[in-house]
Amino acid sequence: MSQIIGYGEDALTYWAITSKLDEILRALGDKSYPSSTIVIYRPSFGRRGRIGSHANNGQLSAEFGEFDAILGTPQAVYLVDSKWDLAPKTGNYWITLNAAHSARHEIMRWYLKTWQMSQPNDWITFVEQQETAFQTLFPGNKLAPVDSRLAQNLEYVLNALGKCGTHVQDVLLFIGQMTSPKPIGVKPDGFKLVNLTYQPLIPSGYFKIQNL
Repeated sequence: MSQIIGYGEDALTYWAITSKLDEILRALGDKSYPSSTIVIYRPSFGRRGRIGSHANNGQLSAEFGEFDAILGTPQAVYLVDSKWDLAPKTGNYWITLNAAHSARHEIMRWYLKTWQMSQPNDWITFVEQQETAFQTLFPGNKLAPVDSRLAQNLEYVLNALGKCGTHVQDVLLFIGQMTSPKPIGVKPDGFKLVNLTYQPLIPSGYFKIQNL
């Protein structure tokens, strides 16, 4: 039997959302069926952006980075970052996310909630109505320019997730080996931690994603 074999954080994220989606939802307290879940794998909202008022030498940036996944259910939308045990720690420990991670989640939560609340006819209307408020909340950043690929991608994702629950939850998905110590929490506050276990193909760090 043929197999798909993977390695690393991206492959583990794909394995988790395709093979362990029901387990993830249960850990989040979400009773939705996996079949009713919108799963967006590694949605990118620009890689070049630097969040912060001084990060682009005074140039405003509309890009705010990538998530490892976004899940949408009738109950909520989950913004997911993933970590794996490349360098296992010992004892109880916390995962600390940097400022860019936190800002990316804040910006996407704002997009989701503001889009759902305002229900604009199109992206042009959204920018006209919300640009000033957005730049006030996130100095150094701007809304995605009209007719840009980033605006098209955001509009598509926001419309798709607009059919989901109104609650937006930040999630840290930790995927570790059975023998690896598991983190006990995430900093900053507000992230829900979900621990999953995978089995590597000994003696390597590769693992089976699925059979063909």
